[in-house]
Amino acid sequence: MLRNRAAVAALVFVSAAVAGCTGETSGTATPTPGTSPSSASSAAPEDPNVPKVADPLDASAFVGNVCKLLPPAAVTELGFAGSGDSKGEGSNPGCSWQIRGKADSLLIILGSGNREKGMGGLAGLRKAKEAGQLRFLEPGPEVDGYPTVYYGLQDRRAGGNCDLAVGVADDLAISAHAGGYDNEQESCGNAQKAVSAMIKTLKVA
Repeated sequence: MLRNRAAVAALVFVSAAVAGCTGETSGTATPTPGTSPSSASSAAPEDPNVPKVADPLDASAFVGNVCKLLPPAAVTELGFAGSGDSKGEGSNPGCSWQIRGKADSLLIILGSGNREKGMGGLAGLRKAKEAGQLRFLEPGPEVDGYPTVYYGLQDRRAGGNCDLAVGVADDLAISAHAGGYDNEQESCGNAQKAVSAMIKTLKVA
């Protein structure tokens, strides 16, 4: 039950952050295609405190099936099996994996809905933090040359739950929630592996 609550919370608060900043109700919007990095109309406002993405990636092909962002080899390496279960809360599509009889869980989210609302990328998460929708936001390590942040309603890394978002364009982020682990090293290590695998997928898409 704990792993389910953790996974749902990770998906909900990303959408809730956008809803809180736009005046919309979380869970009512649907995923909207059109996540090309050249879409100037939906670009997040520039923030000098947010690192720029030097080599933006196009995730438009995965809006309808986020599970394909994580290839089978990466799923297996992370200790899971299967093609994943599609998730949707608000306008941000996601995909999740769990291990029967264990607390381990993985959830990936494509922030295409955040982008369409002008709240995309790491800049959008920062604005959500400033608006009080997120209570925790901290720079993470670069993954394959792309900037990341740890984020959440609170910092739960010490308890084995890690939320990591990577900016794959200035106005688009993808994130991984790894939960149910024994410690921060396991959860954040797996979140970083998942993010790296998704970046590699986008580079060859």
